[in-house]
Amino acid sequence: MNREEARRFALERLKASGLPRAALEADLLCTEALSCSRESLLAHPEEPVGPGQEKQLVSLLEARILRRPLAYIRGQASFWGMDLEVGEGCLVPRPETEILVETALELFHCGRFLDWGTGSGCVALAILSERNNSRGLMLEKSPAAIFWAWRNLSRTAFRDRALLWHGYSLESIPSSWVPLDMIVGNPPYIPTSKMASLMPDVRFYEPHQALDGGPDGLDDVKDILAGANRLLVPGGTVLLEIGGARQVNTLRSMPVEGLDLIRVKKDLSGKDRIVVWRHR
Repeated sequence: MNREEARRFALERLKASGLPRAALEADLLCTEALSCSRESLLAHPEEPVGPGQEKQLVSLLEARILRRPLAYIRGQASFWGMDLEVGEGCLVPRPETEILVETALELFHCGRFLDWGTGSGCVALAILSERNNSRGLMLEKSPAAIFWAWRNLSRTAFRDRALLWHGYSLESIPSSWVPLDMIVGNPPYIPTSKMASLMPDVRFYEPHQALDGGPDGLDDVKDILAGANRLLVPGGTVLLEIGGARQVNTLRSMPVEGLDLIRVKKDLSGKDRIVVWRHR
């Protein structure tokens, strides 16, 4: 078997399993198994594939056919120009969450911020990389996710400007970090009734506690808003990723002590995605 034959083999297996991005994923799995770049894979189709590499490719394909997330198989996900390590117990960063970062950077230029439910650390690390005069508190309740967040934070040049904190609520954060200039987060926002309809990649492998937001998808959002007033400086902001217009309507009608809802931002598909509050 050579590289071209390996690509065709991988493509056929993935297409037969019904994966929608079979061509791209076949190439990415080949690069993992053959320890080469995609450019090299395409430029040298005649290169032979060793028995061990062929066995590794088959193993990776079997995992993907069982819908194990591609990011878990490869051990990394791209976010904001960074290659982050991800794996079991950690939510895979999504492209739409980059809109959360974009919005945060529009409103936040320096100071202290809290990344609620940091997961892989993607949001906090993106903000820290763009704002040299900032410090970030990365709050996470899952020990498994903390493992990945630490692996990602520890590889950065700005790790001395961040604190990774194991905690379950806003009340658990260190008092030395209060007041905050911004609270940002991607809390669970999928209604419990919708969990069974998620793609198998997500439903069977990614952590449910990072996805399931309760009956209306807003359990954690409401907890954050209930405590934010006591933690923010006047004029400070809360930015949260949410799941659409229905949740926005609920949030607009919900009184929040000390905070005014000032902005709703859509994602590239036109879906309401980011909600912003300002402390009076």
